[in-house]
Amino acid sequence: MKHLLLALLTGILLALAWPTYGISLFVFVAWVPLLWVEYQLRSTGKASKGKVFLCSYLSFLVWNTLTTWWIWNSTVVGSLFAFLVNSLLMSLVFLAYHIVAKRNSAKISSIFFITIWIAFEKFHHHWDFSWPWLTLGNVFSENITWIQWYEYTGAFGGTLWVWLVNIVLFIGVKDYLLDKNRPLLAKRVGGAMLLFAVPVLIS
Repeated sequence: MKHLLLALLTGILLALAWPTYGISLFVFVAWVPLLWVEYQLRSTGKASKGKVFLCSYLSFLVWNTLTTWWIWNSTVVGSLFAFLVNSLLMSLVFLAYHIVAKRNSAKISSIFFITIWIAFEKFHHHWDFSWPWLTLGNVFSENITWIQWYEYTGAFGGTLWVWLVNIVLFIGVKDYLLDKNRPLLAKRVGGAMLLFAVPVLIS
């Protein structure tokens, strides 16, 4: 039950971050609960794939539904397709990360996850069912003073930014929950804040 609640929290935080009335800062912590769920399930060993898929699907379904509910006013069938299928695609990407993480180091699996997520977003811009609205970098559309550097990186640079901050925070939270190492937690949080601040100051 606690895993489902944490997965639900990620979905809600992502929705609360989304424009036009969201608070973008939430996106920098939104993925931490789901990453922690994945880590805990991975650590249990066998039979974790189905649980990871279920938890991630819950997160993405909540995120998709709460941020794109207005499609319902246009087409019921189209909205259900967007909610269910987009959540499925995102869950498959997250499941791929889980499978890789079970067999590789945290560094390699994190690099893989960021790469495959950005590749997924790129693909999602250029096929018949393109749906770029939930590209992570688009969350800052109401904070354009933060992202003047998008002229060089595009929205995918924003996706990279979001993932780097979330992963650094997740590592700090994970290490603290496992070892109760407060100095290391403070170091990770400081690093995450620096990762957030530098692009904003550059902008």
